[in-house]
Amino acid sequence: MIGKAIQLSEGEEVVAVIRRHWFHLAIVGFIDIMIFVTVLISVGAANIFLANAGLGTQQIFSLSVFILALVALLLWMHFFSSWSDHWLDAWVITNTRIIDIEQHGFFVRQVSSFPIDRIQDVTFNISGIIAMWLHFGDIRLQTASISDDLIMKQVPFPEDVKEHIVNVIDAS
Repeated sequence: MIGKAIQLSEGEEVVAVIRRHWFHLAIVGFIDIMIFVTVLISVGAANIFLANAGLGTQQIFSLSVFILALVALLLWMHFFSSWSDHWLDAWVITNTRIIDIEQHGFFVRQVSSFPIDRIQDVTFNISGIIAMWLHFGDIRLQTASISDDLIMKQVPFPEDVKEHIVNVIDAS
């Protein structure tokens, strides 16, 4: 998939492909599951209440199944959208540039590249106890241009990635 998003120049080689850490995706999945469980418990409690009130149980059951299926479908679509955004976002480090591929929704992709020789400073930031435990953080690449700096968010093992980028810069 990366090969279709970018075109490499003559003599340019891919050194590394970096994707975001899995933690954010796990949080989205956990929240989606909790919402479904909450709706499931609420619909179950409403079924018990309405059945004790003497209303038609067949219609209540059919409506409950419909509501649960609709909520499950919406939550699955939300998780799939988050997963595809997570999977299609990447940073490609080559021997001449760093390519930032960002997916926004299903049909919008933004690809930016930063030449290695324009990078002036590489810093990383790990904030929070969970980020320290799971080894993820942000990397900031300051460039010698008018455009904004490249910020790589939620990178796994940012210290190692920073050293890798610095080694590529020194080798060029």
